[in-house]
Amino acid sequence: MSAIGVLGGYGSVGRAAVAQLRAWGLGPVLVAGRDRARAQVVLDAHDDDALERWCSTLKLVVNCTGSPPEKRAPVAAAAVRAGIPYLDPDGDEPLHELLAGGAYARPVVLSAGMLPGLSALLPRLLVTEPGARLDCYTGGQDLFTIAAAADYLAAVSRSAGRTFAVWRGGARVERAGVPVLEGEVPFFSGPASGVPYLSAEMERLARRLGLAELVCYSVFPGSRLRETLVGGAVDAAAVVRASELDAFGRARYQRLAFQVRGESSMPTVVVSGTGSSELTGAMAALTAQAVLDGAIGPGLHFAADVLDPAWAERRLRDSDAVTGLRVFDAAADTLEPEEGTI
Repeated sequence: MSAIGVLGGYGSVGRAAVAQLRAWGLGPVLVAGRDRARAQVVLDAHDDDALERWCSTLKLVVNCTGSPPEKRAPVAAAAVRAGIPYLDPDGDEPLHELLAGGAYARPVVLSAGMLPGLSALLPRLLVTEPGARLDCYTGGQDLFTIAAAADYLAAVSRSAGRTFAVWRGGARVERAGVPVLEGEVPFFSGPASGVPYLSAEMERLARRLGLAELVCYSVFPGSRLRETLVGGAVDAAAVVRASELDAFGRARYQRLAFQVRGESSMPTVVVSGTGSSELTGAMAALTAQAVLDGAIGPGLHFAADVLDPAWAERRLRDSDAVTGLRVFDAAADTLEPEEGTI
């Protein structure tokens, strides 16, 4: 029986993905990478021939290396040459641009993580017709690894103009006058800050759903991380230290909340998890299941565009990474979740 190969399966995201794949019985799963002490298969992702030989023994490869787009693209190419699907919890627009134009006989699925990924999938449960106004809140009390901090800073540096931007009237509007939330943020208990930020993923979602307005907030329950990120030139180590200070003595959690603003109803979905790595691993695993089940066809895709949101919601409820998931009408139910739970 062919295995699922997880490249970098011993990192924080990789471990979570491997655990969920095994818990759902989708394996066997083989962990590969350069770390001889932690990898089942020792593999250098920069060796194209070795990558292709390894991929030829698998039924699916999941890339959890956390490397930049130009180093992820060769892994995808090796999987394509070997004739197997490729799945990436990260990737988003930069990797999509590198891979666009290729001929793909099997699925190549990017952004199969928490953010990007779940962040654009779950709103599809709520928005049923064009013209909706959607508010999004994503954040939590979590720890950054060095790799995750470096990736976050790289994404921020590529997206100048997106902080304080919203989607309105069919276009991104920068410096739109939407205030920073201070003290109280919907769906988050305790003091927090919410900073408007419109990602490339959420712009794609707004176009696809025909939203009249989309306002997204990055939520920071602690003060140190936000102060570090808005304070100018920072490095990954500073981001890690700030996240550790904010999380000291507090339970880790991540939360994503989405709400359609309406006069008579306010459809809402809120999901909480034990951490961003765990939610990313769960999203990667359910995407892998969809690929193996034949629910995603050949071609280059973003996960949120091709997964069935109702099926994904049901699958997430069966994951230990998810501590709570509610879909409800907030106009009739004003209950807000406590920290770390729903």
